[in-house]
Amino acid sequence: MAPSVVLAEATWYGSFRAGIDANKGDTVLNSFGSRWGVRGSNEISDGLSGVYRYEEALDLRNATLGAGNRLSYVGLSGGFGTLTMGRVWGAEYNSTGAILDASYFFGNSHGTYRVGPAVSYAISTGPVSLQLDAVMSSNPKSVDRMLFGASAGFGAGKVAVSYDSNSDNEDQTKSTNTTFAGEVSFGSMRAYVGQASSKPDGGMKNRKIMGGVGGSLGDTGMGFLMQVTQKRDNTGKPTPVLLSLYRSLGGGSTVILEGVFNDKKADGSKEKSRTALVLKVDF
Repeated sequence: MAPSVVLAEATWYGSFRAGIDANKGDTVLNSFGSRWGVRGSNEISDGLSGVYRYEEALDLRNATLGAGNRLSYVGLSGGFGTLTMGRVWGAEYNSTGAILDASYFFGNSHGTYRVGPAVSYAISTGPVSLQLDAVMSSNPKSVDRMLFGASAGFGAGKVAVSYDSNSDNEDQTKSTNTTFAGEVSFGSMRAYVGQASSKPDGGMKNRKIMGGVGGSLGDTGMGFLMQVTQKRDNTGKPTPVLLSLYRSLGGGSTVILEGVFNDKKADGSKEKSRTALVLKVDF
């Protein structure tokens, strides 16, 4: 991302993304996860800081805010780790999800990306990182959802595990999701693989096996990504494939061509492919 604007102790940043979206037979101008926000930290005492962040989704098609904010939290950070409260990047994403979804728009780590209202604790020691989230909403239970994630780096690789136990729904039934992931880098390339297994109370166990490879294309200034997911759920065994080509234009600008193919709908019928050509400008 390009250098952000610094105002006093805060950093103002954003990512504006719009392009042509060939979506299931229709071709439209769309907004692709545009956002802006502010983040920063204030030193409270030696070794202790207050941290904060607010990030809002934008719809560039009609100059409106998106549905709900993306991130909003306040917390403390020091030698003990970081404790935050609000809507945060969840433990599942920060461990396994960051490995398994390297796409710009259409990928899916088959886990949770952001969670809240939550109390979250994270700590990193050398190559090992841990995070625990407790989601505390308006349901009768004090804690409606617990997420845990851990990752460890080794040389040119990393392994990670995450667990999500979720009772945050009207009937208080519990669903779980367990994910394992690993990645390795070689030169300018990265390969990764993982598995996510989810199961609602009394429901069918769903399993997804994911893998991908990506990196730069020689000296062309372009990069690529290919992700493949084999699902095993009530639709059978669909195997969606995601392909992405991208090129940095400099100045925080990137042009991206991304598409997803060979998927199925919830009723088992074939899902039409989707492709987009997008300009992304970061500041």
